[in-house]
Amino acid sequence: MIRINLLPKELQQAARTPAKLFITVLAGIALSMVLVCTYVYFWFSVVVFQERVERKREEVEQLQKTAAEVDALLDDIADYKEREKAIISIKTNRILWSKKLDDLCRITPSYVWIVRLDMRELDPSEYKWDLAQKQTGGYLRLKCYSLGNDVDRMTAYRKTLKSVDEFYLRFMKEQVKPENFYSDFMNITQPEWRLVLLKGFRDPTNIRFTVRLDLRPLVERKA
Repeated sequence: MIRINLLPKELQQAARTPAKLFITVLAGIALSMVLVCTYVYFWFSVVVFQERVERKREEVEQLQKTAAEVDALLDDIADYKEREKAIISIKTNRILWSKKLDDLCRITPSYVWIVRLDMRELDPSEYKWDLAQKQTGGYLRLKCYSLGNDVDRMTAYRKTLKSVDEFYLRFMKEQVKPENFYSDFMNITQPEWRLVLLKGFRDPTNIRFTVRLDLRPLVERKA
C-alpha cells in the first residue's frame, strides 16, 4: 500500500515533532521524576530522623532525672556519713567527769585546796568557729587557795594540771591527746591570784587564785 501526503511541503514539516524537542521533554520529565523521588525520600528521612531525635531526647531527659536522683542519694549518703562521723566523734570524745574529778583529786597537792569548781561543756550546735580565735568545747574553772605566800607552789600546781609541754605542742600538726588529766583540754590560762589573810591558819597569809582550762571541741570543724 502506498501512502501519499498531499499536504504542502511546509505543512508536512510542521506536523512532524522535532527530535530535539522530544528528547528535551523526556529529559525534563525524567529530571522532574528524579527530583520528586529525591524530595519524597528526604522528606521520609527527615520524619524518621525527627522521630529518632525525639526518642533520644526522651532518653536523655530520663537519664538526667535518674542522674539527679543518684546525686540526691549521694548527697544524702554523704550527709548521713557526716552525721555518723560526728556521733562517733562525740561518743569517742565524751568526757568521763567522774574519772576527771578523780584525776584532779589525785594530782592536787595537800598545800592546795579547791573551794569552787565551775564547768560548762558546750554542745556542738553551740560552736561558733570564729576565725579570730580557737573554738573550744567549754571550760573548767577552778578557784583555789595555796597555803602560804610562796608563788612557786601555785605555778607548780598549774604545771601539774597541764602536764604537757607547750613547746612540743607548737610543732604538732594534729591535736595531742595523751591519757592524763589534761588530755581533754586544749589550753590553760595564767592564774589570777592575790594574797589574802585567813584567820585561824598557821600561816595567815595565803594565795587565792583562779585558773581556767578550756575543753577541746567534741567535733572538728567542717571543711
